[in-house]
Amino acid sequence: MPKDEVSKWLDMQHSFRANLQQKTTELSQCWQLYLANDDLTARQELKRLCRQLAGAAEIYSFKGVRDSAGQLAALLAKPFSDELTQRIQEHNCMEVLEQQLSSTTQSKHRNQTEHLLEAQDNDLPGVLLFDQDEQAAECLAGELRAHGFNLVIESDAANLYDTLLRTKPQVVLCSIQLHHQHCLSLEAICSSKHQLGYQPEVLCFSEYDTFEARLAAARAGCQHLMLKPVDPKQVLHQLNKLIHKEKAEPYQILLVDPDADVLRFYRHALSMGGYTVATATEAKAAYELAIKIKPELMLIDLNLKGCSGIELGKIVRQHQGLANTPLIFMAQQQEGNERMAEADLAGDDFIQKPIAPWRLLMTVEAKVKRSRLLKQEQRAVIQRPELIQHIDTLTALPTLWQLKRELKKNSDREGTLCLMKLDLDQFHLINDVYGRETGDLVLQTIAWQLAQLLSEQDHLYRESGDEFWLLCRQLTTLEQAAEFTEHMLLVLEQISTNFDVSIHFTASVGICLVSEQQAPDVLLQHASTALYEAKKKAGHQFRFYDPQQQQKIDLRQQLSQTIRQAISKKQFSCVFQPIFSADNKLTSLELLARWRHPEQGNISPALFIPLLEEQGLISYLTRQMLDLGLPQLQLWRQQWPELSLNINVSAQDLADPELCEQLLARMQHHELPNHALVIEITESILIQAGSGSFEQLQQLVAHGFAIALDDFGTGYSSLSYLDKLPVSRLKIDRSFVQRIDENKHDKLLPAIIHLANDLELEITAEGVETKAQFDYLKTVGCQRFQGYFFSKPLTADDIAKTAWFQQALID
Repeated sequence: MPKDEVSKWLDMQHSFRANLQQKTTELSQCWQLYLANDDLTARQELKRLCRQLAGAAEIYSFKGVRDSAGQLAALLAKPFSDELTQRIQEHNCMEVLEQQLSSTTQSKHRNQTEHLLEAQDNDLPGVLLFDQDEQAAECLAGELRAHGFNLVIESDAANLYDTLLRTKPQVVLCSIQLHHQHCLSLEAICSSKHQLGYQPEVLCFSEYDTFEARLAAARAGCQHLMLKPVDPKQVLHQLNKLIHKEKAEPYQILLVDPDADVLRFYRHALSMGGYTVATATEAKAAYELAIKIKPELMLIDLNLKGCSGIELGKIVRQHQGLANTPLIFMAQQQEGNERMAEADLAGDDFIQKPIAPWRLLMTVEAKVKRSRLLKQEQRAVIQRPELIQHIDTLTALPTLWQLKRELKKNSDREGTLCLMKLDLDQFHLINDVYGRETGDLVLQTIAWQLAQLLSEQDHLYRESGDEFWLLCRQLTTLEQAAEFTEHMLLVLEQISTNFDVSIHFTASVGICLVSEQQAPDVLLQHASTALYEAKKKAGHQFRFYDPQQQQKIDLRQQLSQTIRQAISKKQFSCVFQPIFSADNKLTSLELLARWRHPEQGNISPALFIPLLEEQGLISYLTRQMLDLGLPQLQLWRQQWPELSLNINVSAQDLADPELCEQLLARMQHHELPNHALVIEITESILIQAGSGSFEQLQQLVAHGFAIALDDFGTGYSSLSYLDKLPVSRLKIDRSFVQRIDENKHDKLLPAIIHLANDLELEITAEGVETKAQFDYLKTVGCQRFQGYFFSKPLTADDIAKTAWFQQALID
């Protein structure tokens, strides 16, 4: 690194040290407020300040401040288990942090970067050559020096790390020797990147062309691997390419962070990488600046004041000129994903702070290069629109534009024709698992096979991604269309085995029979509506268009546009459905959400729950239901001390690392014991929430919350799975209960109850509607019962009027 660059780093560190006094004052004021009020808001703000301070101290190499601030932030993030002990620990951590801040602001100590400045007085080489074969290294070095390169040779892998830090080369030429899958020289290069503050160019040599050697080289940042013995001319050619890169127009970056010290650091790191960087500390200023400069990438911190980073991203997406601007969100490692789930910003990235300069540069470079390349391709397409209007470049099929033209021509003809829309289910998984090249091969194979099924009068089109359209003039009845579609799906199923790897996929088809003149867009919408219904089922399904389906779609779109407002205006209410024991005693009540739309009236939860999940708003509903249900439970428990409340949580709730902390705070606020809240989950929710869901459930159980597995018997349910989950209650799905009247000799339900009892799980049967069902379930060992035989869901006022609530018995 040039001497002037190290001087800039040193100036920034001095500025950070000077700004620490202001940060210390702000931290001290927040600490005093926390001690005085002991409220959750002050605790959260103190935690935020500590995380921010730890991140800034990390990137400026003040490890003492980093460690002490990080420890206090971690302690503040923990729920209280032993309040007195934790208070003492917090005080101790705060004292250590104050000492570190005081010593850092007053100390004349020079840290690592300041010492590096002295090393810049020498005319350092630009190339470091590592090879344990000293004779070969000297031979190659002689050739390179003859062409004007200044080299340092290192032959001892144990010393390579120190040599890298001392010489700070622009390029590293590294010989690879693997020992038990490890290469000490490449590991030294990887380890040095953080201390160097940048990623040197790497060129590797190896005696063997193996996957392991190439993997190790790639991890070290190598862009080219050559086999030994190397040709000096080839080395010179590659070296010149690495050092004398052709410089393109600088990329324009907009960096948004509320911490001026962090902003200064990242701006300088990006400027050193050749980027033009604009900065802002507030959301409004960032938005106005983005409109003005049209950046090729925005890096946005999540913790902006008055407007979160996610909200700023949504505002940027609303602007036509910025809608395709790539976004990278930055957040501290300890922060949760709740706000990330709020965003519907496809293709955006997320990076954890603190961010080492080399990692920041690599992340940004990959993103902006893709963005500029995409824009160049878009400009080329604009200049030749026929490329996308007429022919799909991957499959050589006509495009949707061509299909609309054909439909318009057919509007003047009499007779019936069949329009189909085919979509591959979960096709993105093929790209994720096997790579885009394999995904493209699958699409090309499907296009060819579908074309073989069509007559000369029929046509096949590709819209985009994994969606195909079929226009069939020979299919004029429902029966003909159904028979053809069944055969087509069978052919697609057989395609799954025609690749080098076993690739399984299914398809869904929406069908629209056209017998009267209608606009092309209307016909396309009809087929899309039918496809939407088909995709609700599992794999290889097709549905015909039904006008009533379109009404449902229209209603769904209307609700989708108003549901966010419904959340903000708290239009959702709650009802409670009781759960009884085998001797007719009230034991618990399930909390259920209801929405009365101002125009549409009562909306089914089956409709509004998926909408909330799609828009990332379901966690807001969960909190609103808790705010409605817990005060009511507190009131009821004055009369019935053992009463508990069941609440359903979503995958987004379960993925939030702060869920337990939030529940503890609410239970403490309402003076309720933790065991009075039963958290209901389903196995599908566990799968959606990911690997962290098990740890989340274990944390909840450790704090006394009860976990119930809901809707058991549907989806992925497995009895062998129960023993691994930290659940204490099992709710059998209503579909099993409804089968009792049809087949009392069904052995599956008694077997489930018997095995669940062996696992010491409390069992609740849902959907009990008749006395016969109730009596049968008691005889096979069921312990709890819920359904209309006992009571429908009721408001709190209506529950208070019932005889069973007043007496805790059913007459």
